[in-house]
Amino acid sequence: MRVKKASTIIEAKNLSFSRNGEEVLHDFSFAIPEGDYVGVIGPNGGGKTTLLRLLLGLEKPTSGSLKVLGTVGYVAQRGGTLDSQFPATVEEVVRAGRTAKLGWFGRWKKIDETAVDKAMAEMKITKLRARPLSRLSGGERQKVLLARAMAAEPQILFLDEPVDGLDPQSRDDFYKLLRVINKRRVTIIFVSHDVHAMTREASSALCLKHQLVCHGDKACHIAGQQLRDLFHQSSAELLHHHDT
Repeated sequence: MRVKKASTIIEAKNLSFSRNGEEVLHDFSFAIPEGDYVGVIGPNGGGKTTLLRLLLGLEKPTSGSLKVLGTVGYVAQRGGTLDSQFPATVEEVVRAGRTAKLGWFGRWKKIDETAVDKAMAEMKITKLRARPLSRLSGGERQKVLLARAMAAEPQILFLDEPVDGLDPQSRDDFYKLLRVINKRRVTIIFVSHDVHAMTREASSALCLKHQLVCHGDKACHIAGQQLRDLFHQSSAELLHHHDT
């Protein structure tokens, strides 16, 4: 039986971006198939956050083109702009993710309630639904923000250092949830400075240092002087293919 080839869901062609006359990203191209789990890695200042802002539509390329062909969910580092003391319950925060999908004048329906309940159940936070944000641990809060993103049923999930500052058990729990999400063919784009975690979790890598250093699955290796220049480390395998 022939396996259907995954369609491209994100594509960049000759992408460049400059800020205040300084080139941040220089002329590179890549294509990401639907259902992939991509670790976006590279040194600090190498362009990871800039690429994420471009993918989210918060910036526009200086030249080249960028296509994102699917609905998007987003989880920011340490909750982004959401104040942990914001007077809202877990359920209210997750419902906000669904409201964004409906738009300002969309009517709340049974299907929306079901999506919210499903997102909380999958993120294992149903028992926390009435708890205020201020009474959550860091790991619980990130699960709530992941549920908020998933309530909108995105095709692509963007994550910006979402486990930064979490304890080891909370990080492991978060990664397990992402594996479940990815098995449903939700494309994951995970921006991280942790090469070793992406080696373990992601199925492909996109490595940046102002330009595309490496992109691919199964065999994305950087070693020797190139690695020292990039990460100031002596040796590492950026990515190895795995099945989970």
